[in-house]
Amino acid sequence: MKNQKRATSMEDPPRVWFPGAAGKTHLSRLAWLPRFAAILASLLQEIFDESAYHRFLERNQISSSTRAYAAFREENDRLKAQRPKCC
Repeated sequence: MKNQKRATSMEDPPRVWFPGAAGKTHLSRLAWLPRFAAILASLLQEIFDESAYHRFLERNQISSSTRAYAAFREENDRLKAQRPKCC
């Protein structure tokens, strides 16, 4: 039997495949964490309408203010009321 060396966590950390911008790259176990955090932050912005509010500001070419947010809420509520209700 050949001598087989077992890798320990100190010698060679396990690698995880993660698709990078330039194709397949191998990254360490925690290298995905910043990307995951960015995706999670984007998801939460969508859930809580922050991204929609920024798109509203860009679409209407206005800056953020209480008046702009009130207009956003009014438009958003009007659009939600027009959607068909389930059940």
